Amino acid sequence: MSKPSFLSRRMLFVLGGLAVLAGGTGVYAASGDTPAPDRERVRKDTEPLLRRFRAIGQLSDPHWLGYNPNDSGRETIPDQDPRIRVVGIAQLPAGAVASIVRSSAYGFALGSPSKVPEALAQFLPEHPEWMNSPRYDRQITKSVYQGHFYFDRGTGCVYFDTINPEIV
Repeated sequence: MSKPSFLSRRMLFVLGGLAVLAGGTGVYAASGDTPAPDRERVRKDTEPLLRRFRAIGQLSDPHWLGYNPNDSGRETIPDQDPRIRVVGIAQLPAGAVASIVRSSAYGFALGSPSKVPEALAQFLPEHPEWMNSPRYDRQITKSVYQGHFYFDRGTGCVYFDTINPEIV
């Protein structure tokens, strides 16, 4: 039996890493065995988010996506260094958002998320007044990964948009 090549070992490593990030679950649509692109498969599990965004607080009722924004689906060889975008919205406990955004240490200001995936648009509040703070973003990411967090006091929601979020 021949030894696997470096490229095939690397592909197995990358694919294994994606499976771990996805929580070990297969990427299948709820309606059957038809594979759904990660860009369209809205996830509702909280465990991966709670581990990565623990500093934000107790998240509930999440709707989120995890996918490689550089993957068009037409490539036969996966990216050697995939960038996984984890983007979504979740609910925080009553009063948590007000407590976060009123902290003078972060300097929250009005700001709106950009490039909201179409699959998530239906889960966003109707008329949010998003608040964002680059200092808060750095507090959560510890500058280890890219991430932006937007809060709406009216609904108590947090919208997150991150690249390769790690547990920090």
